[in-house]
Amino acid sequence: MENHQPREVSASLPDQSIDSTFEKLVALLEQCKSAPKGTAESKTKLWLEFLSIWSDVLQFTPNEAKLCYEKCTQLLSTLLQSVNFFSIKRDLDIARQSLFTCITQLNRAHIKEFLQLPKDKEKSNENQTYFAHLQTLLFVAGQCTLFVNFTTIDEQQFIAEHTELIIALIERVDRAMPEHAGFTLQKDYSLGTLNERILSLLWNLADRTVLVPKILKCGLSKRIVSWLRQASMINDTGRRPFISIAHNISRHDDGADELNQLGAIQIIKQYQNIKTGTVDSHNLIAIMTLALLSTPDQIKQDKKGMNAALNQLLQLVIDAAKGDRFRRDGFHVSEPLGVLVKMFVVEERTLDYILCHAETDPPSDIVSTISLFISLFMAFENAFKGIDYLEQFTLIALLNVFWSISFQANYVQELANNEQLIKKIRSLLDDEKEQEILEQYKPRSMEGALQAARGILHNLNLDNKTDVNIEKLNRSRQSDRPEGLEKNNDSLSELPLVQKSKEVDIPWIMISYCHVDDTFCSRILELFSTRSETFHIWIDRTHCQTSIDLWESIAEGMESASVIVCLLSNSYLESKSCRQEFVYAIDSLKKPVLPVLLGNFDPKGWLGIRMSGLKYVRFRDLLQPDSSKLTELVNTVISSLPQGKTVAIKHLSLPQHHDPPIPTVSVTLSTPLNLRPFDQLTWSVKDVHSWFAYHRISRELRDLFDFHNGEEMLDYAQLLTKDRENQMKIYSKVYAQKYAGNEMAPHDFNRFSKALEQLFKEHQPASSVIEQKLSMQNKTSVCAIL
Repeated sequence: MENHQPREVSASLPDQSIDSTFEKLVALLEQCKSAPKGTAESKTKLWLEFLSIWSDVLQFTPNEAKLCYEKCTQLLSTLLQSVNFFSIKRDLDIARQSLFTCITQLNRAHIKEFLQLPKDKEKSNENQTYFAHLQTLLFVAGQCTLFVNFTTIDEQQFIAEHTELIIALIERVDRAMPEHAGFTLQKDYSLGTLNERILSLLWNLADRTVLVPKILKCGLSKRIVSWLRQASMINDTGRRPFISIAHNISRHDDGADELNQLGAIQIIKQYQNIKTGTVDSHNLIAIMTLALLSTPDQIKQDKKGMNAALNQLLQLVIDAAKGDRFRRDGFHVSEPLGVLVKMFVVEERTLDYILCHAETDPPSDIVSTISLFISLFMAFENAFKGIDYLEQFTLIALLNVFWSISFQANYVQELANNEQLIKKIRSLLDDEKEQEILEQYKPRSMEGALQAARGILHNLNLDNKTDVNIEKLNRSRQSDRPEGLEKNNDSLSELPLVQKSKEVDIPWIMISYCHVDDTFCSRILELFSTRSETFHIWIDRTHCQTSIDLWESIAEGMESASVIVCLLSNSYLESKSCRQEFVYAIDSLKKPVLPVLLGNFDPKGWLGIRMSGLKYVRFRDLLQPDSSKLTELVNTVISSLPQGKTVAIKHLSLPQHHDPPIPTVSVTLSTPLNLRPFDQLTWSVKDVHSWFAYHRISRELRDLFDFHNGEEMLDYAQLLTKDRENQMKIYSKVYAQKYAGNEMAPHDFNRFSKALEQLFKEHQPASSVIEQKLSMQNKTSVCAIL
């Protein structure tokens, strides 16, 4: 094959421009000779000057500016060391500018064309110039990615705009894999330096969890599973990034879901059998990845392996706590903490093993391990005051660890006795800024910081509400009706926690469920609405994400209820919030609890213990529930009510949407359900504002778009559906202009987008069936607590 001849030609650039660039390179080369003796400031200035000149050179092809490329290649061999690159890259601004410059240059058409060359052609004499430059571009980009947090919309958007480049890089690595080699391979096959640099960049990009959804769009999950399958043929240097990239992807729920769909668990277990030169390092990453991908039941099946994994995870936390920047062997302390949080979710023996039996160096025990977690918490206590998402994630993970510990009576005193810890946890509840932090990315196995903080204090009996709630319970037991404020639907900020019942002899039931099961919960709520003359319903339909105190609202609902219906699933089992509700109902309030098992769910761990002896109802088919089971559920609820005086019914089915409107159940809501059915012709500004409040979208975003009627909303929804990313970019700038330079929160725009896209989907002309369904739902006046 002939040497690489890029098609792109920069003919518009005159010869004098090339000559000028060459002169700058010559001068820069002279400066490099004295750079090692210079100041940090002079080295930084020299590096930034080189980046600018380097960008000028890479506008041309090597054939157009041969001397410039050669002189620049000479600089590449000495400059990184001369300016002490490994030190100056730690500066966020330097790292950001260097990364974006390198990505921009890699995205040039003539460079991407070189990336498509077969491996055996890239090192030909004619292409050596390209090879040297690409190696350095990839190296600098990979290194600088480690120091850019990607917290701003512009930073995230920059990566999204270079999706084609990332795809090209992934495809280049894939072409070098053994299955595409076209010849018999020996063991320890090398992927080549350039591909190893590409893998390093992908590894570090995936390490930024906020970028994972964007990288997934490039097809990385499918390729990484394929590469892991072929890893046994590749040398240690080449395959090392595979498992690390898989681990980074699995830290995001979307990434974990994709990997599981591709059968990654079995492939990673096969990968563990590969003998490597660094067994402990490779195996630990594989263990952490498997833990993030597996269900609690899958983790518990390998008890021997789980103990070894727990030993290594705690040892890594111990070592990282002592390390530079809380890192050890490339791991940040947040990584093993995140895995431990998931492993603590269900299996109490896992927590017990970590605190009492883990084998570490130096040896650890209950006191030293809890002290370790507390010392880390103190080190990261101010994370919410900064912008480092990794530090914030670490703090949230530690709060979840403490919450798990606080469920165990044997260990609570170790937490309660630490006055400084309790003081710091209380201070989080007074910090309004943390409201913003709650919405940053976190996996399903974790709860938000505020929620965890409240849960800890409640479990330690330090929330100043438990005693009050029990006292209120004793008073309320003298009456069948709940206490509370009068209903007021005029203001979201004045919503009541409890609505007084006019029918004082009608009891209340509460539905406890995980928001993942919201669809089935809606069906049960619809079913219960047929028995409004028998009982009222109390339910949280907003997942408790407003300014009203979470636990006070939930506790009041539970205390007022005569029966608590719990919709149990794996999601419920793994939710610490749901656990807190269930434990409070069973252990503290001694309330009648009716478990409803969803699908093939099998209660285990903390839930299985407390369900012993309880009568339950199981629904195998969640889409079309069996009518006999519906009847059984309602009759079981009725029989559990005080003085069960209502006659049991013989047969029930879910209401059909062509039936006449059904009398509604009185339920307490944390959001106003006086939201009128959508009508683009009749909706006013007041309806629009109610819609924003209903979907928990900020007033700032509401005022930014300033919709005056339903028609304007629907018109913009159509545009948003076609081009969400670009609309987010546009309105981010408009938001900054309107609100004095403040950045628009991505989670707020995402919530707004999803709600508006759903509105458009439901109210297209062809969606008459959906509209009819929505109309029926809106005729049911349902309320919920916060």
